[in-house]
Amino acid sequence: MTLPTPLPFPVEPARNQALSGPRLTAARNDHEAVATWLAKYADNRHTLDSYRREAERLMLWATWHGKDLPGLMVEDVLAYKAFLTDPQPVDLWCLQIQPRTMPDGSPNPLWRQVRRVTRVLADGLPNPTWRPFVSGLSASATKQSMTILFGLFEHLAAIGYVHANPLRAAAKRSRKTRRQGQERYFDAAAWTTLKDWIEAMPKETSREAAHYNRTRFLFSFLYLTGLRRFEMAKARTSDLRFKRGQWWLEVLGKGSVEGEVPLPADALEAIRSYRESTGRPALPASGTNEPLVMDLTGAGRPLSDRAIYAIVKEVCRRAANSVAADRPDLARQIDAGSTHWLRHTSASHQIDRGVDPFIVQRNLRHASFSTTEGYIHKDRDQQHQETEKHTLTGAPS
Repeated sequence: MTLPTPLPFPVEPARNQALSGPRLTAARNDHEAVATWLAKYADNRHTLDSYRREAERLMLWATWHGKDLPGLMVEDVLAYKAFLTDPQPVDLWCLQIQPRTMPDGSPNPLWRQVRRVTRVLADGLPNPTWRPFVSGLSASATKQSMTILFGLFEHLAAIGYVHANPLRAAAKRSRKTRRQGQERYFDAAAWTTLKDWIEAMPKETSREAAHYNRTRFLFSFLYLTGLRRFEMAKARTSDLRFKRGQWWLEVLGKGSVEGEVPLPADALEAIRSYRESTGRPALPASGTNEPLVMDLTGAGRPLSDRAIYAIVKEVCRRAANSVAADRPDLARQIDAGSTHWLRHTSASHQIDRGVDPFIVQRNLRHASFSTTEGYIHKDRDQQHQETEKHTLTGAPS
């Protein structure tokens, strides 16, 4: 794994101490050992980028302290976790964000957009302004980072590159019990608001119509199938299967597990309507291999999972703004939405409509039924309704 950086850190980590016992890797240093872990995720760019970022941050921090990965102790893990929330010295670790304008209102010549600060310049040289962080991480982002690194050290321990997983030893027992139900989903009012906002999108020009048709298809299909966003990005017409009078979509899901998702009538109609809006046949001819959702050029290029996520977030933001004045509670729920909320919503609404929870488990391809149980909200509704009998007025009979 390469680690291009303009920071004054050693390029190579400290020498790895020889480990006793069997080893299942020929890795000679931290970079090569981490590369064996990243190689497992080479088929998922989003996961690969995220995991590489967290590994590189830790390796930079470790080399700055003169350590390699096998030399990290429990104390180091705890120190690194604290460091993530407040990287110091800040000018060394964090991108120095400049205001867009000066106090007098004139443009700031040092201002730059964060997304444009690339690690490498156009000539291939390191960018001296790049930094591993923009600022300290939030509590949830820190937790996600440590979860990813936990997986890294589990792998390194399994192949014999480290003696043990220091993150496992540093973990404290959580007092937080699992929530009784999944809360990150759109209730009926939020889902209706989203659909109404999409239907009200402008359609006067050809580009506006293309935006509308793609957005309607994306929200409809994600809702009806419960696909993950990377599954939606990879879905192609060649994955459609017609068996025993029914349509199915073959997917390669989480953990590279193959599955089949049933396509109800509305999902099939969504495909037909969207394809016709792009000038294509309602149903693809046998042997065609086009993306199910495409960019707006008409050339049939696929959307990335990041683009799908961005579209959904932008629609949620605008739909939330449309009701913020009258329904701030509803607006907050919609504004928090994402592609994964649509997956949660699909599961929740399927169960609310009476679909057998075990069928929903198969539809969403949950490895454990306990995950699906989180979408059963009727028991909680009944719990609340029954508790309404407990009041301050009157007396028990």
